[in-house]
Order: sequence, then structure tokens, then C-alpha cells
Amino acid sequence: MPWPLRMILRVAPFVAIAGLYVGWRVSRSLITLFAVTAWKVRLAVFLVVILLNLLPLVILTTYDRNPGETFFLSQTQLQTADFLFNFPYWIGLAIVIEAFFYILAIDIVATLFRIIPAIRPQNWQKWQSILTLCATGFFIIYVPLRVYFDTYHVRQDTMKIEIANLPPALENLRLGFISDVQVDRYTQQTKLSRLDAELAEVNADLLLFSGDLVTSGQRFIDQGVNFLGQTSAPLGQIACMGDHDHWANPHKIANGLKHQNWSFLQDQHQLINYEGHKILVTGITYIYSRRIPGHRLRQLMESAPDADLKIALVHQPSELVINTAKKYGYHIVLAGHTHGGQIVFRPFGFSLTATQFENRFYSGCYETDNLPVIVTNGVGLTLAPIRYQAPAEVTVIEFQNPAAE
Repeated sequence: MPWPLRMILRVAPFVAIAGLYVGWRVSRSLITLFAVTAWKVRLAVFLVVILLNLLPLVILTTYDRNPGETFFLSQTQLQTADFLFNFPYWIGLAIVIEAFFYILAIDIVATLFRIIPAIRPQNWQKWQSILTLCATGFFIIYVPLRVYFDTYHVRQDTMKIEIANLPPALENLRLGFISDVQVDRYTQQTKLSRLDAELAEVNADLLLFSGDLVTSGQRFIDQGVNFLGQTSAPLGQIACMGDHDHWANPHKIANGLKHQNWSFLQDQHQLINYEGHKILVTGITYIYSRRIPGHRLRQLMESAPDADLKIALVHQPSELVINTAKKYGYHIVLAGHTHGGQIVFRPFGFSLTATQFENRFYSGCYETDNLPVIVTNGVGLTLAPIRYQAPAEVTVIEFQNPAAE
């Protein structure tokens, strides 16, 4: 069974438990506030929870009879089953998890009222029910709207990076940075057209891509290569290897992009002349299936030619790469891989995403001892068919001297 299906089945019990808890609290709140038949409310809420969790059941009962490419999640085009089971499951997951934190907090406060009668307000059970329904109702509306925007639109995120002793001419340099295009059954013409429009608007001097052109297999490689082949920048386009590129067909992707006038750097340097100054881009292959050893990385960066601006381009925002780049005088590290978390929860303002368990660098710009590390959200998807609070993006990077206003 493919790993995305295994992952869905692994998280399904936790999602189901959270769903049942939220459903139980919602049904209790409805019964408390309204003159409704208790068993009917409980049954209706329970059925909604079951309907939103049908995807794991469908996988368990039908995948063995329709393995491989015949299974609906493996088709090249979206199927009716996607709209019945796939999208509802992930949107429902986001609603349930978001509501779970707030309902749990409400219940904890309500428990304190039971334990300490002196602080118990009047009609506290009524207010507990109102707050529970308000929290759930808010996310029922907010989550689908946010999912639609974050998944199907592509934003432009501009970052101004300060570099000490930067030659004034390089303050005019404009980098366009993308990652994780992930062309597949979800990332198709509509979204690619939006990405193309954003790239055209960026008008970058140099375009960089940190890997993952496709999600899986070879069916979408030509489409992805042809799409990137339509892009251009005066100083060129440079890419490095991503995890999914390696799993799909690394040679076909690398050669395809080279034929489309992209430089594809695999533990290599490329020097660029810009208004009398030199820009170095070092493309590093650091992926699950092929991680450059520490000694080889040190040799690579130690051998880098002198440049006024040194850029390390890598797929995964590895601590090893970041620390080594810092040691050998690189000015910035650019990475992707994380999708910005792809599905990010922010209970009470704190960000929570599974990506944080793998890497503390997961979205945005980080300063590590004056070395900026930029991790772009990327464009496409993996595992889940949605983005939530991790919008697809093109990152624009402009440089300035710290002394500049």
C-alpha cells in the first residue's frame, strides 16, 4: 500500500476520536440550549462525524480490490469519489482539530467551576454550550473558505534581506524563488496558470527552484518540465533535486529542465556576473534518498569560488547545510520541502503542524547567527489534497545593506 494511504490510516483513529469528542460536546450543547429530542440530535451529529471519516473506511475496504492505479486516489484526474470522501475528510479534519482545542479549553474552565463553586458564574452551563457552538460554527465557516484560498490561489511573498557589506549594485537584484510545484492530479492548469501569472509579475532577475517538480511517478514529468520551460529570467534559472523528483525519475527531470534552459545543480556551483559583481549559487542535494555527507558538503563549500553574494540552494532545510553554509561564509540559504506545514493549526495563536516534528525551519525567514534561512511554502500538495493556513506562494527576495533606510 502506498505511503500516503498508510499515513491516512495511521492518523485516522486520532481524527475519529477528536471528531467524536467534538460531536459529543456539540450535541450536548444543542440539547442544553434548544427544545430538541436528545436521541435525534445525537444521531444526527454522530452521522455527520461518520460521513466526514469515510475515507479511511473506503481505503480499508476497497484498496485491496482496486490496487495500484485503479484506486481512485491514484487516478490522473479527480474522480467523484474525491468529492465524496477525500476532500470532506481533510476539510473535516481541519474543522475538528481546530474546534477540539477551543472546546477542550472551555471544558477545562467548566471543570474548574465544578471544583471551585466560589468562582462559578450563574448560568455557566448555558454559556459553556453557547461558546462551544460558537467555536464550532466559526470553524465550519472559516476552514472551507481558508482552504479554498490557500490551496487554489498563489500569493507573492516579498522578503527584504539585510546583507552586511553588500555592494550597492546588488541592492537592485531581485530573486524569484519557488519550490514544490508538485504537478499531479490536484495541481493542474488552473493553479499552474496562477503560478505563471505570479512569476511574470515578479519580474525576477534570477529564478531559483528548490525541487519537487512532481508528486509521484512519471505521468506528470513532461507537463512540469514544459511549464517551467515557459519561465525565464535575465540571469537564468537554477534548480536542485527534490525528494519527489528522485523518487519519480531524477534523470528525466534533470535532463528535461536542462533542455528547457535551466541549470540543474547537484552538489555543484554556478557563478553569475551581475553589474560587475559575482553571485554564487551552490545547488546541494539533501533529500531523504540521497543526503550529501558532512565531509563532502564541507569540501563542496570550501571549494566555492569567491563571490559578492553566496547563495546555498537546497531542498530540505537541513541543520547540517545551514551550519556548514554559515561556516563557509554564505550569505543566505534557500529551501523548500515543508510546504509551510501545508495544514497548520493555530490554537490560541500558537502554530502547530506535523512538519515541526521534523524540522524547526518550516515557513518564512529565520535568522541563525546573521545567516538568513528562507523556507518557502511552495505551491503544490502532498498526502492531503488541501492547504490550510499555509498558502501556496512565490517568494520574492530583495537585498539591502543594513545601513540602508
